[in-house]
Amino acid sequence: MKTLIVLLLLTPALSIAKIYNGTLVDAHSQVGPLISNEQVSKQIINNDVDLTLLSIRGKWDSATQRYLSIQKLTNQKTKYLIPTKLGGFTRKERDNSKVIRTIKYLRDQALNSNINYVGFGEIIVQHAPHNHSKLKYEGINLDFKSERINKAIDIVLSDKKPVILHVELNDYEEDSKKILSQLIDLAKKNPSEDFLLMHMAQIEFSEAEYLLNDTNNIHFITSHADNEKKRQMKRNPGKAQMGWINLFDKNDNLQKRWLDLMNKNPKRFVLALDNVWDGHWLKGYSTRIYIWRKALSSLDKQAALLIACGNANDYFKLEIKCLEER
Repeated sequence: MKTLIVLLLLTPALSIAKIYNGTLVDAHSQVGPLISNEQVSKQIINNDVDLTLLSIRGKWDSATQRYLSIQKLTNQKTKYLIPTKLGGFTRKERDNSKVIRTIKYLRDQALNSNINYVGFGEIIVQHAPHNHSKLKYEGINLDFKSERINKAIDIVLSDKKPVILHVELNDYEEDSKKILSQLIDLAKKNPSEDFLLMHMAQIEFSEAEYLLNDTNNIHFITSHADNEKKRQMKRNPGKAQMGWINLFDKNDNLQKRWLDLMNKNPKRFVLALDNVWDGHWLKGYSTRIYIWRKALSSLDKQAALLIACGNANDYFKLEIKCLEER
């Protein structure tokens, strides 16, 4: 809260905006090898997010201990999402059995360490190539008939946790109809389970309406669907994914069609920031939080409370109080 007050005082043009001051859950962020436990913990403590669901990148054999360290340093302001993409899960040439064993190992290690994990991190189905100083990556384009993807989903479902999926409908436009059809089949085969699509799945508005109308258990995670991601794409064209969608107008307000869709379907959207790189954590974090609190204030009160906290609380069984005012 202190960070938000300082930001308002230093930014007079923003201070007149209405702000949502309820409980805020970041339903998916990550910590990689380019930032220390102490640095990321300081950011979590000092920024205006009440609870962060956190997965770990980098070396699989130190992931559990990294999380335990951060949990202690943040005074329990985090909950654990067991990593699903370590051990080479996102590398096409890796053996399926090996990457699945890694997920099971990390789950067993969390249980042995008495970590009350609330879910699993994103399962990468599609990911565009990266040509960036921080990541050189050839990309991957699987689907829901892939053995690797189905085995990972089965692990999550066996634990009765929500399934977080990373698909890129724009970056792999040629396969978007196939992926949408397979998503609907997956949801209908598992009607009592929840499937959450990272980064809004890079979905077009008409496709989002279609999914919402044809399923009851597919939900959208809002991460990287804002002006900051658009600005980053302009700064680094062609370096990574370029298919991101933007829920906002040029003034950092939710576009009316998306605002109306969220108000109409408040149980189907989940807030997340998905900080990944050191730059996400150390630069612009508080500004992105402010922009989302401003956006939430433009929604109906019940929709704002559900998207900011209530849906994550329900799907991940967090057992926290979601307050309209803190």
